Amino acid sequence: MSFLTYASSSTKQRHVYDRLPVNARDQRSPSPSAPRRSQRRVRRLVTAFATTLAVVVTFRVWIHELTCIPTYEDIKRYESRLPQHDLDLPFPEGRDGRYVKFVPYTGYGLNNELQDIIMVSQIALLANRGYVFQPYIWSTNSFTPVVMELNLNFRSAQIPLNAFISGPISGNDRWKVDAGTQNASVSGEATLPPQPSPPRSISYDWWEVVCPPERRVFVDVLETRKELGIEWGAPVKDIIERWAQKLRAMNDTCVEVSGDRLFTFFDYGEKRLLSAWDILSTSPVLKQLTWSPLVNSILYGNLALLQPPPSRSTAGYDVIPHNLKGLLAVHIRRGDFYKPCMDRLKYNSEYNGWNSFPDYPDVFDPPPPSQSAASALTSSPRADSYMRHCYPTLDQIVDRINLVRDEWHQQTGQTLDRVYVMTNAKREFLAELKRRLTTAMSGPTDRSWKAVVTTKDLSVPNYSAEVIVGADMLIGEKAEVFIGNGFSSLSSNINLIRRSNGQPPSSSRFWHSDRVQVA
Repeated sequence: MSFLTYASSSTKQRHVYDRLPVNARDQRSPSPSAPRRSQRRVRRLVTAFATTLAVVVTFRVWIHELTCIPTYEDIKRYESRLPQHDLDLPFPEGRDGRYVKFVPYTGYGLNNELQDIIMVSQIALLANRGYVFQPYIWSTNSFTPVVMELNLNFRSAQIPLNAFISGPISGNDRWKVDAGTQNASVSGEATLPPQPSPPRSISYDWWEVVCPPERRVFVDVLETRKELGIEWGAPVKDIIERWAQKLRAMNDTCVEVSGDRLFTFFDYGEKRLLSAWDILSTSPVLKQLTWSPLVNSILYGNLALLQPPPSRSTAGYDVIPHNLKGLLAVHIRRGDFYKPCMDRLKYNSEYNGWNSFPDYPDVFDPPPPSQSAASALTSSPRADSYMRHCYPTLDQIVDRINLVRDEWHQQTGQTLDRVYVMTNAKREFLAELKRRLTTAMSGPTDRSWKAVVTTKDLSVPNYSAEVIVGADMLIGEKAEVFIGNGFSSLSSNINLIRRSNGQPPSSSRFWHSDRVQVA
């Protein structure tokens, strides 16, 4: 019997082979059994998983080495070992503690996130709940810890909060509050019995341990706004107090505020934010807020650029001085800030809230909008006012710096002789600014500045380069006088901290004033 059949056609030939029968003398191995095939499949999957894991781990290590972006492992380790990260602690901490986690800001600048961190941690404090502090989150990409920006620069996807700030907000200190004041801080709750000391802040990672998913109670922002009767444009103080009252009254231990962010950009960008000063002015949220050792080390290492030695017999400072006498710090936004400035004009925006205190000497009061065509956006007195405040020219910057120096001397008798420029401007722009400020002007006396130092002049080690914005703010906070950009959250936060630290309102200036403030 033949086991080969042959088929043909006019276009091709095809051989078809029938399977030979299996008999006792057949020496071929039978097909592997199902269990053995399953074992092989499992081994292949395990090998593939291990290979992928090795590639990911190698990439995450390699990307730091390639880009020179720090890992912050020491700070992450410090946060993980905070003493309040202990399930056996007594109430209101530990496994039965009271905590609240808020919707984080992500993908924004540090100061957009910082202004929100200050506000929501204040709510947590008033609600007698441990604040769950977030890292600074630029990207939520979980695959790589380093991301590339549009300008082809690399940066960390996330940076631990303790790389920037210290104090109770970031979990490395206890809240120092008066029990009576704390219990009376929320409207309508002055008669409550004494409450335990506020629980300390905990990290995002510890939240996952102490508040597993099955214990979490979610509070939706939009629904709760309706429940609490918070209307659009409400005073920010009312928003803080109503949310604190709501969260304080809840018996649930693990509360997660979900959905939208609790505060909007409009809450921070309008004068109604000033209503919150009644709460924050005496709050440990600001009183105990300090900059991290990493940020302080940048200023300490560059003090010689900003201040003369304290005496001829001393080579340098033993500690960072409380105030940097004779220093004028200025904040100059350039580059990509032109479009936001035009948007402020287009939408008739006000100064950021903390830049709007009525006792500041410079006033933002532009001419009313024109009824003419849209071209008036760039060629009207109103447009000129907005751009002077938001994006001044080099000539306007030089004139303003010299004017503020002269006015400060007339008011206080103190001399400003050094300038620190926190900026993202290009080096060519800064070189010309330095030349103009350090060149002696015509007159009976030399009115040039002794030194002009910029962000780019600071000596900063690689491991602290990403927190240099904190050093900018620390210098602005300690400077004798500060000129800020009224539309900037960075300037706004500096002015908030300066005010909390007792710096006189007259020392906070801006790039233009539409009218003279009446004393």
